[in-house]
Amino acid sequence: MRELTPEEQDQMDSFSDPDEGKSGFFWDDTFQRKIISMLLCDKVMLVQSVDKLKPGYFSNEVHVMICRILFSYFETRSEIPPFFVIRQELNEQLKDRDPSVRLHHIAELEALVDYFTPGVDTRDYLLDKVTYFAKVQALKTAFSECVKKMNEAPEDEKTWPFIYDRMRSAMNVERTYEPGLEYFLNIEEMFKRMDEQLQGKDRYTSAFESIDNALTGGGLFNGQIGAWIGLPGSGKSLALVKTAVANVLLGHKVLYLTMEMDDIGIAQRFTSMFTKIDINLLKESKDIVKRTIEDFGKDKDEKNLLIIKQFPGGSVDVNGIRGFYSKLEMRGWKPALIIIDYVGEMKDDPNVKKYESAYRILRDLRGFGVEKQHCTITCVQPNQTAAKLEMSQYIDESNIGTSFDQFKPLDAFWSINQQVIEKDAEVGRGFVIKHRNGKSRFGFKMAFDFSMGTLDIYEISKDAYKEKLSSTQSRRSEEISFDTYSVDRKSKRSSNNNSSNDLE
Repeated sequence: MRELTPEEQDQMDSFSDPDEGKSGFFWDDTFQRKIISMLLCDKVMLVQSVDKLKPGYFSNEVHVMICRILFSYFETRSEIPPFFVIRQELNEQLKDRDPSVRLHHIAELEALVDYFTPGVDTRDYLLDKVTYFAKVQALKTAFSECVKKMNEAPEDEKTWPFIYDRMRSAMNVERTYEPGLEYFLNIEEMFKRMDEQLQGKDRYTSAFESIDNALTGGGLFNGQIGAWIGLPGSGKSLALVKTAVANVLLGHKVLYLTMEMDDIGIAQRFTSMFTKIDINLLKESKDIVKRTIEDFGKDKDEKNLLIIKQFPGGSVDVNGIRGFYSKLEMRGWKPALIIIDYVGEMKDDPNVKKYESAYRILRDLRGFGVEKQHCTITCVQPNQTAAKLEMSQYIDESNIGTSFDQFKPLDAFWSINQQVIEKDAEVGRGFVIKHRNGKSRFGFKMAFDFSMGTLDIYEISKDAYKEKLSSTQSRRSEEISFDTYSVDRKSKRSSNNNSSNDLE
């Protein structure tokens, strides 16, 4: 990327407002800090700004230095540099400067990382501002060059084509997007991605064999979003924890965001499933748990595979998740799978109706996954009609609470179905409502491990389901018969006592 020459910088300064300071770009320090902080955290913002912005546009010396480091790293590696890289480069450039200057510049870098929370709405606003600013500055520079050309050679036949091309180039400053898959030029890229999918490199399991087998490629992939639906207490959160466990075991980095249970409660569930130890006995089994966790990480290059974060219900929206994600990414940790328990507890958009907000949350979460290339799994709540379904019926898209449109963004949608007798038998019925890529509209059987205390949820055969259900029905029939017998005995004794009293 070419820097402004001294002559061009003088030209730019000549267009500035003398009351606006050195840069003359009508951006105060606060606005410039927001731009820099977003470039440090948001790759899409950086991709669309790198060909428009120049480090010399910023008035603060440290911002200019950070911008140069950022752009240089991105041009060679196509990634945002980790925080420690920018800090190291900045320290290197400041090694001969006064210690107070070094301290100030490093402090400013650290402040920028936490200064701004990136998000879709803010990003679009800033990109519009940056694009408009870049176009204006390009036009100013082009106009100056054209005036100079006219003054130098007004009769030269090359002057007017030069003016036309220069002004047209300046007018064409717009947002920049990655080209996508250039199909006819790079068909090999398609086969490369197909191979990666078949190898399971970016494949994520639902933790249920019937679901994975029905999905094209054997699971979900980056950019896709899946969701569970079921009545309260039917096991949606357990299914999400099960998914986390299964994908961690495959070596994927999982970010688990909870808006209901606290992070320690989720960690206990995770530990119980992972170690197969009763959740009520974890404290007594501390040594076994620690040894199991340590053994699991021995042969792993990356040991930090799970982060659990609690947000208070109603306090975070998709932009908030983006901000938290960016902080993790700046510290060198990028999740492959994000699990959200659950979207119904996320912050609604106050500017639209609740049903519209519910749809937008899932739509924006999917868009976020496509942008950052991770998979997302969450759950939604059903409406009241789900509680009225019979044993032979399944919860499906017609039973979604809040907004039917929530169904549209989902790549996969599954339900957990459980009647009272099934809950007593610790069994349930799963149903595949939707697979955008794969087979759907079929059921399978599942079981819960409440009696053993591991709170596990897993798939079982039809025969195992029938056996558990039959055993429970027999037990309940015996209890009912016993209760009826006891009532009859009491009734007879009462009747005999009354007869004796009559005789007296």
